[in-house]
Amino acid sequence: MAYTFKNTEINNEKASDFETKSLLYLIGKRKDSKEIEYVTFDCFNDVSGINKNTDKIWDIQSKNEQSLNPKKIGKFFYTLFDNYVSTLNFKEFILFSPVLNSEYKKDKKLQIYNTDNFEDKTLERIKNGLNEEIERVKGTSCNYDKEQKEFLERVLIVEDNQSGAEYIKCVTKFKKNDIKDDNFYTSVFQDLRNIQSAKKNSYIENSVISQIKEVLDFKRHLSTKDIETLIICRIIGREIFDYKSIPLYFSPMLDGYDIEDKKDILQNCNSNLSRAFFNKNSNRIFWKTCENIISFFESESLTDVNIVFDSVFPNYIPKLSYMNELTIKYLISIIIEGHDDN
Repeated sequence: MAYTFKNTEINNEKASDFETKSLLYLIGKRKDSKEIEYVTFDCFNDVSGINKNTDKIWDIQSKNEQSLNPKKIGKFFYTLFDNYVSTLNFKEFILFSPVLNSEYKKDKKLQIYNTDNFEDKTLERIKNGLNEEIERVKGTSCNYDKEQKEFLERVLIVEDNQSGAEYIKCVTKFKKNDIKDDNFYTSVFQDLRNIQSAKKNSYIENSVISQIKEVLDFKRHLSTKDIETLIICRIIGREIFDYKSIPLYFSPMLDGYDIEDKKDILQNCNSNLSRAFFNKNSNRIFWKTCENIISFFESESLTDVNIVFDSVFPNYIPKLSYMNELTIKYLISIIIEGHDDN
């Protein structure tokens, strides 16, 4: 049951925009995205998703190469194929690529499709490219015709035609994506790409595992919750900073105050959350606070901020003076509004 990590790009530590798009496609644009709990980088492949039970892998080969010809497509299938014939349980095999030549495809409008959408002559050239790579790497002592046929029936091609900002929008839980311009979403995309790059700063070439869960020991992964929390915190951070009105569910807490006092309370809450978010010494606490609140709303739909606060933070003692009870309740009210929009 051993699996050996090979070709882990030890000399290419920087994550590409294309690999980050692959990551966001995996966790935000698939029907089964909710099943994915972790995403690894340059382990099994460029990007791979793993479920919570660590018994399934979604495998992505990410190739941002223009003018891919059929033979090269077949060659790039090899890493996916090699995982297909491995002892581990790979659920999906995906080639993430630029938009391919329309002449290769039967239905030219499709941008997510299986190999049966390739023209016959194109598919034959793809098979030849894959077979040549198999023979180059594995030799000719074993016949893989049966495995190649089965693999080619399962592999999925996903063509990329969107900006990084659009991929970020697909992962957010807010419908009101237009409250931020594309420059903002692009900056979030770049932040995620940099975090992804940092995860690749380790040497795992020729390392061996026997179970999928062991890959997490290499720390070359993010959980989907990490990614969502990062994005939501960025959105909340800017949203709070630029917020022009009183959040609906926070409004009852301001009853009895005059206009100037209300302004002061809102300004203090905005300032506190911005400070927690942008301060390197406290942003982990801010992210964790957001994660706890978001996790609560996965199973609850309460809109009473006081009840939510007491449920999520019983016996709350602030670790940071500026993350006080009122500030947390303000944060809860903003997250409820985002939750309602979904």
